[in-house]
Amino acid sequence: MVQTLAAAGELQRDLQRELTYDGLRAAEAKGNKGGRRPAVPAGKTDDVRAAYLEGRSIAALTRDDSVSRGAIRTAVANLLPE
Repeated sequence: MVQTLAAAGELQRDLQRELTYDGLRAAEAKGNKGGRRPAVPAGKTDDVRAAYLEGRSIAALTRDDSVSRGAIRTAVANLLPE
């Protein structure tokens, strides 16, 4: 009896996983990326990167755009030294 219940639970989990993946694929086909939106909008990202390349500090950019340091670091991630 325990094996039967375990098999039913496993079947239910597999079905739920399959439905989740189907939903994610459907959302991706519509153009939805999923996940959290970036704190620095896409339109401002280029401005933030240009200002960083001009020599503005991350702290100054944080104050100007009213976002966290992490958000600025994410926006200029490929420009930071390793």
